[in-house]
Amino acid sequence: MKFSFIAFAFLLCFNISVSAQDGHRKHFTIPDIEGFHTLKGDFHIHTVFSDGLVWPNLRVLEAWKEGLDVISITDHIEYQPFKEDVKGDHNRAFEVADAKADELGILLIRGSEITRKMPPGHSNALFTTDNNLLDTPKWEDAFTEAKKQGAFIFWNHPGWKAQQPDSMVWFPEHTLLQTEGKMHGIEIVNYKEYYPGAFQWALDKKLTIMGNSDIHGSIFQEYDISAGEHRPITLVFTRERSIKGVKDALFDGRTAVFYNGTIYGREEWVSKLYKACIGVEPDVAAASEKSRSIFITNYSSIDLNLTPGKEAEKHGMIYPLELPAHSTIRLTARAAKAQEILKPSQQFEFSVDNMLVGPEKPLKVNFKF
Repeated sequence: MKFSFIAFAFLLCFNISVSAQDGHRKHFTIPDIEGFHTLKGDFHIHTVFSDGLVWPNLRVLEAWKEGLDVISITDHIEYQPFKEDVKGDHNRAFEVADAKADELGILLIRGSEITRKMPPGHSNALFTTDNNLLDTPKWEDAFTEAKKQGAFIFWNHPGWKAQQPDSMVWFPEHTLLQTEGKMHGIEIVNYKEYYPGAFQWALDKKLTIMGNSDIHGSIFQEYDISAGEHRPITLVFTRERSIKGVKDALFDGRTAVFYNGTIYGREEWVSKLYKACIGVEPDVAAASEKSRSIFITNYSSIDLNLTPGKEAEKHGMIYPLELPAHSTIRLTARAAKAQEILKPSQQFEFSVDNMLVGPEKPLKVNFKF
C-alpha cells in the first residue's frame, strides 16, 4: 500500500496522543463455556516494524477498546519497508507494546510472520522466544527454528489471490510441514475473506481453526466498532487466562472463529458455545394439551438466526427466527392436528444458521416444550 511520509508521520503523532487517553472499552460478550474461559483474540496484526501503519502500542489499545483479550503482533521477518526510519530488530514491536498490554490486561504473545513465496506461502509463528533467529535464507530453516522455539505455526490466508490466483491448492510442502510438526493451524478467515475450502481442510486434517484481521492500518479505519462491527476474531477456549492457557488451547485445537456475524468451528466447540449463549424456560402459564411455549434468551453479543426443521414446521413454527443479542423471544409449539395433543417434553429440531460446523453446515439444536 502506497502512502506519503507526511501521512505516516501523522499516524505516528496520532498514536502517541491516543495512547495517553485510553478511552472506553466496548463490552463484547461471548460467554465462557463449561470448564473453559472464552478469550477473544487476533493473532495476525502488523505495525510500522514491518509494513503496518501504526505504532505497536496502538495495537494493544485497539484490542482493549474493542473488547479483545489476547493479541499477537506478527510483523514480517522478510519484509520491512520502513526499516530506514523505524530502527529495531524483529523483537522490537513486542518489546514496545508489552508494558501497555500489562497495563490494560491484554495478553500479548510474541510472534512473527514467515513471509515466503508459494509454496509454502505466508505463515505465522506464535510464542516464539527470539524472532531474529527466524531470519534465514531457506524457508525450511525458518520453520525448523520456529519449531525449536516451541512455536504454534499456522498457514495465513491460503486463498489469497496474490499467491493462488486461480484456485486454492494444498501443496506437498504443506503436507511435509504438518507431518514434521511445523504447521498446526490454518486461517479460514483473513481480513474480509472467508475460505470454505480451508475450513474443510482444517476439519479433515485436524488443524486448529483460525480467523484474524491481518490489519495494517488502524482497526478503526476498517471497522465501525461503535456500530457493532468487528474484525475477524479467533475464539480460544482456555483452561486459564494466561499465555500458557492460550498456547495449550491452540495446540489442542480449542478454537472457533467469529466473522461478519457468524461463528465457524468444530461441532464440539460450537455446540458448547451455543449452550453457553442460550437459556430456555417454559412459559408455564400458557401451557395446555394443544400448545406449549418457551422463552429463549440470548446472553451473548451475537445475533442468532434460527430456522425450524420439518417437525417444528408441522407444529406451527414455520418461520425463521431472529434472536438478537441480549434479548428474549417466546416460541410456541401447537398440536399438528385438531384431534392430537402435544406429547410431554416434545423436542423439535432447529438450525442455527449463523453457527457453522462445516462449510454450509449449520449447527443443529433441539428445543424441548
